[in-house]
Amino acid sequence: MSSRYYIAADGGGTKLLTVLYDEQRRVIRSARTQGTNTLFRPKEAVYREAEELAEELIPSDVKEIAFADFSIVGDSSPYLDAIRRRASVGEVSGRGEGNVALASAGVKYGVAAQAGTGSDAFFIQPGRHSAVGGWGMVLGDEGGGYDIGLRTLRAAIWSEDGRAEKSVLPDLIREAWGIRNLWEMVERVSGNPDMRSLVASVTHITEKAAALGDPAAVSIYEHAGHELAVQVLAAVKNGGGSFVGPVVASGGAWKGSRHMFDTFRREVRAVHPEAEIRFPDFEPLVGSVILRMMDEDRSEDVAAHMAELKETFSAFRYKLPPDFIAECAD
Repeated sequence: MSSRYYIAADGGGTKLLTVLYDEQRRVIRSARTQGTNTLFRPKEAVYREAEELAEELIPSDVKEIAFADFSIVGDSSPYLDAIRRRASVGEVSGRGEGNVALASAGVKYGVAAQAGTGSDAFFIQPGRHSAVGGWGMVLGDEGGGYDIGLRTLRAAIWSEDGRAEKSVLPDLIREAWGIRNLWEMVERVSGNPDMRSLVASVTHITEKAAALGDPAAVSIYEHAGHELAVQVLAAVKNGGGSFVGPVVASGGAWKGSRHMFDTFRREVRAVHPEAEIRFPDFEPLVGSVILRMMDEDRSEDVAAHMAELKETFSAFRYKLPPDFIAECAD
C-alpha cells in the first residue's frame, strides 16, 4: 500500500461523508455517519459516532495521514481527535462549504446554492467571498431539508383537519412512520433528541408525494426553490450585482423534485438571464480532494483534475434520476 494518505470529510446536519485515499487518488476506504452539528444533535452521540467512523475509515496498518481536509458544519474536533487516536495527522485544513461545492462542479469561482439539511448561498469571486443564509432551523435555513420536512408535516396536518385540500401526505406519513393516528407525530417529533434529522428525513415522503403529482408536495418544492433563489439573488446583489462562473445547485435537497430546481432557475434567470445554472459533477466531499490537488500542484485549473477523478471517485458522483436530468436540462 502507498505510504502517503489523505482524508477528506464533508459533514452537515444529516450526515458526514469521509474518504481515505492515497497519492495516486485511489480510494482506500470510505465511511459515513450521522450529522455533525452538536447544536442540533446530542454531543454524546456525535462523539460516539466519531470513534466508530475513525475505526471504519482507518485500517490498522495506516499509521500516518499526510493531510486531512474537513468541510464540516460545527465542531470538527471530535472527528479529528478520533482519527488521531488511530494515526498521526500532518496538515489539517478547513475547507469552506461554498468552495468545495464549486470545486465539485469543476470551477473555482461562481455562486453556490447549498441546500442540504440547512441552506445558504455563497458568493465566491476573485477577491471577494461572502454568504447569505445559514441561520439554522429556528431562524432560517429556508429551502433546506429541515424546512422542506417541516412544511411537509404541517401540510399533512392541514390536509387532515380540513385547513387545506386533501393530500396524499397524511397517508404516506402514517405508512412510513407506522402510525395509525396522525397525532402520534407530536410525540415522535417533539420527544426526539435528534429532532432536526428526523424532520429532515421527511423529505423522502415529500419526494414520493411530488412524484405522484400531489399539489401540496409540489408547492413545497417550488417554495424551496424560491427561497434558494432569493438567497442567491441577495448574495449577488451584495457582491455588486455581477459574477463570473456558474450558479451551482449543491446538496441533497435538490434531488427531491425537479420543481425545486425549475423554480430556482426561472427566478434567478429573471434577474440574470445569461446565468449558467447547473448541478455539480461530484458530491461536495470530492471538492475537498480537488482543492487539495490544486494546493499540491499550485494550480488554479480545477477542470484539469476532473477527468481523472471521474474514474477514481466515481462512487461519489452527484447522482440524479435520468428523467430528472432531462427535465432540468437547458
